[in-house]
Amino acid sequence: MGKTLRLFWAINLPESIKERLWGLQRQLQEVGADARWVGKENLHLTVHFLGEVEVSLLNALISAAQEVLFAQKTFAVQLGGLGVFPDPRRPRILWAGVTGGVNRLRDIYRLVGEAMVPFGIPLPDRPFSPHLTLARLRSTRGTQELMVRVRELGDSCAHLGTVQVASLDLMQSELTRTGPIYALRGQIRLKSSLKV
Repeated sequence: MGKTLRLFWAINLPESIKERLWGLQRQLQEVGADARWVGKENLHLTVHFLGEVEVSLLNALISAAQEVLFAQKTFAVQLGGLGVFPDPRRPRILWAGVTGGVNRLRDIYRLVGEAMVPFGIPLPDRPFSPHLTLARLRSTRGTQELMVRVRELGDSCAHLGTVQVASLDLMQSELTRTGPIYALRGQIRLKSSLKV
């Protein structure tokens, strides 16, 4: 096997949304839970995680996705709500939810997922659950307090903003001791949905 890259398809967020989510993260950090918080610059919406892929396949992956997405128009995604995976008693991932545009996201997830299969990238074995990861919890220290704060913030987080999705980005994730470093490796622009 040649050199590989750790890749995922994602929707990157405008600065204004990142600022809002970062403000929310800071309020939640005050609780002091044992968590690794996603850096403001790394906040994104993962559409499809590919894992380790050979560098030689990069252009073919982008072409395959381009082919299945050529007719897809730009659309809006509404963000809102906070939650955890797998459940509040033993949270591992703290996330912000997606409240609007979910069906369009599912369509894109399905199309891209199926386009990746010929390259030996299997479809995930669990259903697509669109979310924005805010933190990964490393232990149970402070999780109860964190869940209390999540509930307190509940209503104020019902609407976290709208993202106009104009492209799907192929991102590389390089894992380092201080956290992942992301780099854009390819971009598929969606058709403008404006009537001319």
